[in-house]
Amino acid sequence: MKKIGFSRETFNKSLIIKIGHQLKTVFNEFEFNSFITKASSFDKKDGLKYRANNIAEALVEFLPSDYKTSAEIIKSTFKPIKSNKNNWSDFFFMPYAIYVEKKGCKIEHLSISFDLLKAITMRFTSEFSLRTFLVNFPKATFTVMHEWARDENPNVRRLVSESCRPRLPWAKEIKSFKANPNPCIELLQILRNDNSKYVQKSVANHMNDISKDNPKTALKVLSQWKKENNPNTNWIVKHALRNELKKGTPDALKIEGYSLSPKIKISNFLLSHKKIKIGDSLKFSFTITNKGQITESLLIDYICFFMKFNNKIAPKTFKICVRKIKKDESVLIQKTHSFKLISTRKLYSGEHKIAVFINGKIICEKSFELDA
Repeated sequence: MKKIGFSRETFNKSLIIKIGHQLKTVFNEFEFNSFITKASSFDKKDGLKYRANNIAEALVEFLPSDYKTSAEIIKSTFKPIKSNKNNWSDFFFMPYAIYVEKKGCKIEHLSISFDLLKAITMRFTSEFSLRTFLVNFPKATFTVMHEWARDENPNVRRLVSESCRPRLPWAKEIKSFKANPNPCIELLQILRNDNSKYVQKSVANHMNDISKDNPKTALKVLSQWKKENNPNTNWIVKHALRNELKKGTPDALKIEGYSLSPKIKISNFLLSHKKIKIGDSLKFSFTITNKGQITESLLIDYICFFMKFNNKIAPKTFKICVRKIKKDESVLIQKTHSFKLISTRKLYSGEHKIAVFINGKIICEKSFELDA
């Protein structure tokens, strides 16, 4: 299938015909034409998830009512796996995962459903559909997920972490996981040293989710992982802490080895203009000098304090760099911030500020005027 990203046009009539042909090949009684009509009965404005769900509804209608038989038919259309590489472009499999969610989330079908979702995940993902099983049959689902956490296929291992994320994008939240993340953390403990970057990213994103609702729990776990000093785990910890580091959370900074009181001096903090217009860019620079006796590890960011429509100030942190500065060393930092209009942020006239933010603390700040 041609990779076209997350466009609604992923599920077009051509893809539906492909699904129909594959099913007809292994199931001669399949009502091909009726399936095509039903599965493609969506409007041009209907989104990707709506279309996938519509195709799944057609599968429910035109595959045999016996779930075991239908599951075997679906699985028999799958081609052998050529590699363990993840392929998020194969949305072709998404309606099948939704079908399993619709027809197979029953106690008598769990074994068949888990087997089929695993097969789908080896080719795409079934993280959204598995959440329905986690809500309705948590004990059985967590049991199989503990097995999958040690599976040889990285796509299956990633499913373990991704499917139970408390804040999984595109998915409904699972409030019980936000209230108590410990069952999920047990799974992440198995995956914390995984060699697959695909799995590592999921584990890090999962821990980042947990830090938003249970920061103390997340920081405690990540602190323990950091002490293992494993390269894979260290990458996960750093990526998982990104939001807490951006906020300047002291415990997060400590985990990553940043001093909360670095012996540094900031000098020559300069703004290129005192007044700019919306659409312009503001350049600023400053010099950092290490006045201490040891090399300092510095997380160097800046905060822009935006004026809002109600005259209130809204701060937003932006990254500059991470630097190690030796004793008596001075480093010039230069940065440009664009004030062009973008869809995600509306700009208003008034006094704004730029603040130098290093290792979780505002060191200095300067004001400037932004005009429409």
